[in-house]
Amino acid sequence: MADTANQVLKGERYADASHFASNPDFEVQRTNHFEVVIDLGRLNLTEQGTDSISDHIRMSTKSIGAPKVSAEQITLKHGNDSVKVAAAPSVEDLQLTLYDTLGIDQINLLQKWFDKVFNHRSRLMGMVSSYKTDGTLYMYSPDCTVIRKWKLKGVWPKDYGVSNEFSFDSADAQNVTVTLSVDRYWETTNGADDDD
Repeated sequence: MADTANQVLKGERYADASHFASNPDFEVQRTNHFEVVIDLGRLNLTEQGTDSISDHIRMSTKSIGAPKVSAEQITLKHGNDSVKVAAAPSVEDLQLTLYDTLGIDQINLLQKWFDKVFNHRSRLMGMVSSYKTDGTLYMYSPDCTVIRKWKLKGVWPKDYGVSNEFSFDSADAQNVTVTLSVDRYWETTNGADDDD
């Protein structure tokens, strides 16, 4: 096996990229083949249909960070030696960027969601059940087959705002950014069913 691998590496195939075009096992995943769906309908943010709010966010998404998890580390010492073991895991926040569209006001929508976390008028915090929701991040193949999906649990906005400054020097598309806190997530592949 090693000799065969060495022969391939030393041969013409090592410098040949044709396998990316001819071998389906080497189909490259594109970063723009994704969708994010956040269940905002259950939070009663507007009087519109429950599905239209989540669909508007889905269709207005520009980018979102990939789910990441890390584990804290504990160092155990004994004598002149030490070892490192895992402690509690921590799920990183997700940065969601939206195009600021007319029609449904993105800032107004996010303000209503954040008001359920902390209402700046009443100065009161909201109950967890009123602002936490769930979501799903889908990754598609070029032919729109679901390759991976991440189930996001306990999603809520930590902050939000317009990401571009107002300027007469450009006419760039205005973006809205929101930092999403996520309790946990898990990934399923090839469109498999979720495991709650």
